[in-house]
Amino acid sequence: MGVVSQITNYWSRKKWIMPLCFIISLVLTAAAIAMCIMRGFSNMAATSVFNLGADIVSMAVATVLLYSIAQDREGFSEHTRTFALLISSTSFVLFTDVFCWIVQGIKEFAAWNMTANLLNFIGSTFLIFFLWRYVFTALELHGKFGTISSVIMNVLLVPTIIAILVNLFYPLYFSVDSEGVYHRASLFMWSQTYLAIGLVIIVVGFFISKIPTKERLITASFVLIPIANQIITGYSFGLTTEFPAMLISIVLIFGVVVAKREQMLIATEKELYESKVRVMVSQIQPHFMYNALSSIAMLCKIDPDTASQATITFAQYLRGNMDSLKQTKPIPFEKEMEHLKKYLYIEKLRFGKKLNIEYDIQASDFVIPQLTIQPLAENAVKHGLSRKKGGGTLTIATRETDAAYEVIVSDDGAGFDVNEKKKDDGRSHVGMDNIKRRLKEMCGAEVLIESVIGEGTTAKIIIPKENNEGEEK
Repeated sequence: MGVVSQITNYWSRKKWIMPLCFIISLVLTAAAIAMCIMRGFSNMAATSVFNLGADIVSMAVATVLLYSIAQDREGFSEHTRTFALLISSTSFVLFTDVFCWIVQGIKEFAAWNMTANLLNFIGSTFLIFFLWRYVFTALELHGKFGTISSVIMNVLLVPTIIAILVNLFYPLYFSVDSEGVYHRASLFMWSQTYLAIGLVIIVVGFFISKIPTKERLITASFVLIPIANQIITGYSFGLTTEFPAMLISIVLIFGVVVAKREQMLIATEKELYESKVRVMVSQIQPHFMYNALSSIAMLCKIDPDTASQATITFAQYLRGNMDSLKQTKPIPFEKEMEHLKKYLYIEKLRFGKKLNIEYDIQASDFVIPQLTIQPLAENAVKHGLSRKKGGGTLTIATRETDAAYEVIVSDDGAGFDVNEKKKDDGRSHVGMDNIKRRLKEMCGAEVLIESVIGEGTTAKIIIPKENNEGEEK
């Protein structure tokens, strides 16, 4: 992988890259407007005025797009951050184009005109590079073709930049005369070689990509607009609309990015809801309801007062499970503990002296996703203590460390082999996976389980303090 790709990969993983891109684009847009005001439009050709207007409007649009992305940088993927780099490079190229038109034909600014055009050519090269990077990611071009295309685009980038720099000493692609006027040189069309190679790679990628045809066609439409514009304007110098054309393509990409993200959010919300339903249902399995009602029925004869209290507690427990479907954020630990104690109260009625429950709560000022501790306690009772002759003790404890809050659910029951593969017995084993995923997604927590056969099991939830303190209590 080339140095540029490594830098791009590094930058695209950083959360601060998108707000930085927005700030840079905003500064460049403001500078371009300021230069136009100072220069004025007198003695300027109509085509130059049009180019300046198109460039500045395009820069403003690019800045707005970057602002929109920067507002929700946590929700965007590395793919979208690469898209932000593409927009930023477009904004830079537009700025250098504005500078070129402002100093065009001004004798005193001939050197500045040369510098601005060099930066414009270099920026255009990186623009093509980032366009390729974006399409490469969108089309999921991996494997042998992905490796070869990556080598080609990275290797050719260096000589392309060197050839542009040669113009400082020899008019290879362009020149600026003593009057400060820009001219295309005889080899100008060779400056489009990197663009042509990049487009060929992208076109081939369209055909070999394994993503759905509809998505490939959408991605292809992004490239066709700047290609068509380049064919129309590439052989003349006057109206430079290739960069606004590129921005139109980028706006279309942005629309698709937002639409895809909306679809992902809807899918995620649906999946989370279904996950919560599965968790809720797992807590009120028929066997649990049967056992709870059977215990209450027996108490009605021998201890009516306890039976009455048990009925109320069981009803509150069921109500808590139903209410959890409305909860979309983590809840205070104390509230989760109240629900857990209702569950354990009912289990205590069933097992009696065989189930001892101890609490060692040393920290409680944190939040946790609803219905995430009970499944651990249920597993301890069902698979640990109920299988041990004479029963045992279930302990619910919490701790606070410098970096995290810990919830520990332990038992001295039968234990199990944590390395044993899940049995393919036709039953659902997704309950614990759902709990782990909800803990990870909602508060960045992880679950560690240790167990020794014949000695017991310990399940520990580790909740980082980062993004937990300050949650709504």
